[in-house]
Amino acid sequence: MGDDAEVVVPTSITVQVELAPITPSIDEGPSKSSTSFQGKPLRITANPCTLSWRNLSYSVDTKKKTSNHPDSMKTILTNVTGRCAPGELTAVMGPSGSGKTTLLDILADRISSGKISGDIFLNGVARKHKTFRAVSSYVAQEDSLLGSFTVRETLEMAAKLSLPSSITHREIVDRVQTVIDEMGLRVCEHTLVGDVFRKGISGGQKRRLSIAIELLSEPSILLLDEPTSGLDSASTYNVMKFVSRLCKEKMTVICTIHQPSSLVYAMLTNVAILTAGETVYFGPRVDMLSHFESLGYICPEHEDPAEHYICIANTDFVGHGDIPLLVSGYAASPLAGKIQDTIEADSTSLHGARDIERAPNSPLRQLVVLLKRNLVDNLRNPGIFWVRIVMYTVLSFMMGTMFLSTNKRIVPHDVVYLLTYANCFLVFMSIAVLPFFIEQRAVFLRERANSNLNVFSYVIANFLGALPGIFLIALSSTLLVGYLAGLNSYGVFLLIVFLSLVVAESLMHLVAACVSHFIIGMAIGAALFGWFILCMGLFVPRPAIPDYWIWGHYLGFLSAVNSG
Repeated sequence: MGDDAEVVVPTSITVQVELAPITPSIDEGPSKSSTSFQGKPLRITANPCTLSWRNLSYSVDTKKKTSNHPDSMKTILTNVTGRCAPGELTAVMGPSGSGKTTLLDILADRISSGKISGDIFLNGVARKHKTFRAVSSYVAQEDSLLGSFTVRETLEMAAKLSLPSSITHREIVDRVQTVIDEMGLRVCEHTLVGDVFRKGISGGQKRRLSIAIELLSEPSILLLDEPTSGLDSASTYNVMKFVSRLCKEKMTVICTIHQPSSLVYAMLTNVAILTAGETVYFGPRVDMLSHFESLGYICPEHEDPAEHYICIANTDFVGHGDIPLLVSGYAASPLAGKIQDTIEADSTSLHGARDIERAPNSPLRQLVVLLKRNLVDNLRNPGIFWVRIVMYTVLSFMMGTMFLSTNKRIVPHDVVYLLTYANCFLVFMSIAVLPFFIEQRAVFLRERANSNLNVFSYVIANFLGALPGIFLIALSSTLLVGYLAGLNSYGVFLLIVFLSLVVAESLMHLVAACVSHFIIGMAIGAALFGWFILCMGLFVPRPAIPDYWIWGHYLGFLSAVNSG
């Protein structure tokens, strides 16, 4: 879109656009693609949006005064300006620590701490939070996906969780089929995403699936953080090929890229290069060579321009360019002045973004979808249910045979130790599911940020979805122990173990909600259960527990179990 083209906001939100089929050719990329486009009508958002930012600065309080930061404030971005219009693909590049991701997070309205100054405009007017969230989608660097579901199942569940209740099932299916074609996922739509137990789709396909999930809401603006991170050259090319295709649908796309290949570089419309939070270049890709040449930095004939100029802007390496010259040279260039003038003109040439809000989904519908998802995930994921039930069954057999009812040397009082050990062991081993809860936590955070997921629906669905598996674990474990040891009150024993496991897994959900690393979470979980076992009143009787530790006895749920 040209600088002085007028963007007219239509009265309707969606429009049918017929896209011509695209067939990959040998000359298109480093490898032949197995994906194909069906040329079907694609439903795309018809609310084109120009996103611009002017003199953005960002600083954080380090809580520590140094010679470089006497006021303890560290500056991350300094007077960064840019603009991306519909149909444009803008890449923010620069060395590590240059502020790329910080800039993208500010543009995505995902930073709540620190001090932000400057202006962000949506179609020429100051950005409004609710309107921006309604027209934009954000794809994080990490793929937060559940490995137990196929590509199509993942998209259908994401659509049901994020789209308004007014969208019918038929419309959801059509929209899922559309994004599958848009991101070239037809070849793997019935393949599991995969996890540590099962091989699934490739890394590039996971990236495209993450993008496809955010396309379900038909955004006008798509923001991607390092969409090619961790991918090989062929996967990188394929991901960016599909991303650039979205621009042909008049979508505004901004992404961060660490070091693009020449093929990916050729797809870009605009390039922003940052170093230490300052702008070295922002403008059309085709003008970048001439700009740097005017400052005396000529790119060798057979070298990739993006890689060459990122290296020049990287102060971590010997032989980098004169950074103050690069920063001041760009600030004084016609390109910088043109961007400022264009942003100023947007306030009159564009008609502003409509005050729209993303329609909320029904909490009841989300509850049903989440409950079904949890039940299926618990059944399909070996680590959540099957590995545990095998382990518990084997240990229960050992416990039952250790206290065999025919063993005349076992006195009735010894059975107390059996019941206590059985219950405490099953409770303690609940920490084994923590890594899977933390994996689900990452999915929840993504859905909460992008889909307005209802927290109450999520908590209730998790609780109800876990009950069948917990009951089967308790049943299989206590049956062996009760039968082999000849317990008289088996029903009470089963109830105690079942309720103990319910509380234990609920605690693990709480721990997973508080920490993001499973090793730390497992350490916290082990410490909690160890503390509850110590204070339950078996090893140290309740009257003998010191007053300063007695609170642990009343806080731990195992104390009630021991009393029972």
